[in-house]
Amino acid sequence: MRLKEKLRGTLNLLPIIAFVIPFIMLYLIQDVAFLYSFEATWKGRAFYIFFIWFAVLEMIVSWEKLQLKAFRRPKYVRTIALILALSLPTIYVVVSNFYGLNEAIYEWSERNIEVKAGEEWRYFFMPLSIEYLAFAAFFFIIVFLQYGAYGFRRMSLAPSFLATMGIIYMIDNLYPYGQFTPFQIPATATATVTSLILNLMGYQTTLRYIYCKLSPQLGWVPDLFYYNPALGREKYVFTVAWPCSGVESLIIYSLFMLIFLRDLDISRTRKVIYFVIGAIITYFINIGRIIALFMIAINYGRGSELFTRFHEYYGQLVSISWIAVYPLLIMVGGNILQKIRFFIKFLKKRLL
Repeated sequence: MRLKEKLRGTLNLLPIIAFVIPFIMLYLIQDVAFLYSFEATWKGRAFYIFFIWFAVLEMIVSWEKLQLKAFRRPKYVRTIALILALSLPTIYVVVSNFYGLNEAIYEWSERNIEVKAGEEWRYFFMPLSIEYLAFAAFFFIIVFLQYGAYGFRRMSLAPSFLATMGIIYMIDNLYPYGQFTPFQIPATATATVTSLILNLMGYQTTLRYIYCKLSPQLGWVPDLFYYNPALGREKYVFTVAWPCSGVESLIIYSLFMLIFLRDLDISRTRKVIYFVIGAIITYFINIGRIIALFMIAINYGRGSELFTRFHEYYGQLVSISWIAVYPLLIMVGGNILQKIRFFIKFLKKRLL
């Protein structure tokens, strides 16, 4: 019986194991192929670590309810298909990095996507966007083959997270510098709130919408200016486009919480309260990140290594870490609240 349970436990981990090997390969070759760093949160591979965390979290929550559809004798076709699907992530890494698939995607982008001078970086990141989408599709396929429709529903958070990031990267590649209006509208509101908070903190800041003839798409994106007393004039700090304002964090948060709260055994009112509280905290974490970037920019300069590292690596890490930890806080808090209620009922019975 123990051997059977261990075997079942090993089989349950197959969807995660299938991605560990290709992720290790990508980590080892990241300085050889396309240089996408596992340290970078924006246009990097750091989110793969969170993908593994989300997959593990979902598996722990659903462990007893997951029923294997493959590896049963009448289901040998499904089992063969699953074995092939488990190899897809590794095959994709090998083909894309050693047999020219990434270069083909790059060249296709050059031929079919028009860019202005200096925006060639948009071609460079197209293979990464496709990689995120491919890994999401592979995970969906593996989970469906292994657990069927029920498991597909229970294990949808991790691949949905990857797919969301792939789509966000793709949108930024195709519509850079805030050109994608649905995302830029909330980003502009975030920039306005940030400027107000900075003014309350004693910094004299203003937001300006300057039309740029060379890049008309930048015309309505807010530029943050700071009055420098030493210079006696205003100084440009940075432009607040939606990738810098944390819009993607709110999208990821909404997706994460809708899936997490869907099957949580609590009232709808509590679900709404949990969602709203978390959304407000996520929003102000993003504002705090812009404020931190502002302070680094005016003290060390936008070209400093500290600014680059916080902007590209550490800034988003805070938001995503909060999103990953928040469900655990809800579950722990729910258990504590339940124990408190039980203790109060116990005291009432004893006193009466």
